[in-house]
Amino acid sequence: MERMPLKLVMVSIIVVTTLALNPWDLLAQQNEPKKVSFTFGSGVTYGSAGDAVVGRLAGNFNVPSFRQQIYSGSFQYAFSPGFSIDTGVNFGRFTNQYDFDPSYENDFFYTTVKGVTNLNGLLNLNSRFMNPYFSFGLGMIRSQIQTSDLDSDDLSLMGTVGAGMNFYLFRGADLFVQYDYNAAGSDLLDGLSGTESSDQFAAVTAGLRFNFGSSGEKLSSWPPSRTKDSAPVTEADEPDEAEPEIEREETTDPDLERQKEERERQIQQAVDEAYRDMMRQQNQNREFADNWREEQRQKQLEAEARAERERIFTDQPDPGHYVQVFSFSNRSTAEKMRSLLMDELNDQLDQAGQRIIIHQVDGLNRVLIGSFKNYRDAKSMLQYLDYEYGAFIITYPRPDEM
Repeated sequence: MERMPLKLVMVSIIVVTTLALNPWDLLAQQNEPKKVSFTFGSGVTYGSAGDAVVGRLAGNFNVPSFRQQIYSGSFQYAFSPGFSIDTGVNFGRFTNQYDFDPSYENDFFYTTVKGVTNLNGLLNLNSRFMNPYFSFGLGMIRSQIQTSDLDSDDLSLMGTVGAGMNFYLFRGADLFVQYDYNAAGSDLLDGLSGTESSDQFAAVTAGLRFNFGSSGEKLSSWPPSRTKDSAPVTEADEPDEAEPEIEREETTDPDLERQKEERERQIQQAVDEAYRDMMRQQNQNREFADNWREEQRQKQLEAEARAERERIFTDQPDPGHYVQVFSFSNRSTAEKMRSLLMDELNDQLDQAGQRIIIHQVDGLNRVLIGSFKNYRDAKSMLQYLDYEYGAFIITYPRPDEM
């Protein structure tokens, strides 16, 4: 309930910006290129923990969050064929990528105001099917963060840069694919405050762009449609007008058309190759991260095993009464005897794994059960063993150690 007022404020920013540009008057203009667009899209976010092959292009989190769903929408107004302004909303969730990472959930919502540079209009590429663009701007991100020891809301400013590609469908709609890199002014997006000054994340989205304006016209960032001029003529003028019509049809240069088609084909190949490279990098990132996590897990298991192994051996048992079962010169034999006793006494002795130890002294390994504060308890354990192991009671500290 506390999040709703701020979310309304963010949405209000977009509404106010939209009304300030007065898109309904723009829609009423005739014989002008379309300038108003609305987009709806979906995609995934990437928050790397510094182990990605592509480095910061996959974000920078303390606890990684990969391929989480995000939804987006925006209003865009074209000031010219090369420049537009975009106000958008995005929402989704961050969560820990691996089970052995600290658990957290962050339901986030952010708005942005960006400037967009359309290369098709800026550089006069005259491409009728693809339009690459770059964007940059500012925004505000609202997070609701939940961890094992934290339940809090967070609000901060953020900067964003991105690049994308529009694909022409028809006058009223385009497809788009875009990549955005976002740097928040908060270090709590992943539920953990680390050494970095802020968290950054990337978003890859795709969707539809709906264009509004004069009927029969394209969005201003696309080249205008090709039309053939025609005018009524009199019979006397008809012979004179026939030749210019033929000339206009013949002035189309086949070589120029082939060059345009070749340039568009090369751009498409570059886009396809970039997409394949991105997928290969993502696979390498995932494989690298999995291997690194597995190595860290193995190191942790080995460290725990060493700690457990060192814990069962002691040079000086705690004061008290013990039942000594056997004494071995061979360390591994003593460990096997300890394992047998743990299986046999698991139901009879609380914390059997911690109370069956090996005392190393004078080259021998004494297998001890204890300690017992009361001699009576030690004798009860000795009777339970029924002298099967040749056991006896021994008390620490030893007289020669006092």
